[in-house]
Amino acid sequence: MNKYFTVLVLLLVITCNFMEAKNPYYPTRTRDEAKINNGVIFGIKGGLNCPRLYYTNSYLTDLPHDFMMGVSASTFVEFPFLKIIAIAPEFNYQQRGGTTSYIYEEIYNVSYRVEAYYVSLRAPFICYIPASKTVRPYLFVAPDAGYVTSGRISLSQPELDIEGSEIRLNNSNINRYYLGLLGGAGIRMNIPLRGFTMVIKTDAAINFGFIDTFSESEHQETATSTNVHAYNHQGKRYSRGLEIHLGIGFIRNKEDDVCGHFNSYHPKHIRY
Repeated sequence: MNKYFTVLVLLLVITCNFMEAKNPYYPTRTRDEAKINNGVIFGIKGGLNCPRLYYTNSYLTDLPHDFMMGVSASTFVEFPFLKIIAIAPEFNYQQRGGTTSYIYEEIYNVSYRVEAYYVSLRAPFICYIPASKTVRPYLFVAPDAGYVTSGRISLSQPELDIEGSEIRLNNSNINRYYLGLLGGAGIRMNIPLRGFTMVIKTDAAINFGFIDTFSESEHQETATSTNVHAYNHQGKRYSRGLEIHLGIGFIRNKEDDVCGHFNSYHPKHIRY
């Protein structure tokens, strides 16, 4: 995983440096534009997460697995450096999981749903594509480390002996830790206002999980199966999906301190 992440970051930096060298905007960039594009951004963002569970077991792979619709919310701080490169650490809260729906014995409709809520720390590396003073497309890649705070596993199978059940997520039925890689593209818009600049960012990304979400208890068969038909812990189960975010941030405009310049001015002594 570290190898793939390192390669992605290197490709991102090389691409950004190439675009910076070829772009005609930066040599003639104004002082006001430099202030806006090089300021630290404090912001929040929210959006939709469309997660899905991926299985390596051949039996479960053949079953139909559906995307879920979940929520996602973050706070972030973006630090610019190297003109068009930035890093934006963020604290994220997100819903993940997936649904498996199928027909059992060609008669019974069965639905098996895993719903988990994660808190995550992310550190997106952002490469801006120079376009104009107010609109800046960008690419980004980010390591994503998370922890399951709550959730549930629910089963619905009408007309069977056990028509349904629901259990809360715990250490015995899910791996609480998550590690993945996030990558995508977006657009940033700068809106200068009096005393500060408002930044609006919208982006779309793919979240690629690397860690098996089955717990050790499930692999060791010490945890009770919730659904014996759609449940098989012999393989691995990964959390992956799509994300769409809209963010709003602010940059405080630093005006020139006229008084400071005046106080720092020392006139030369004139000799008569």
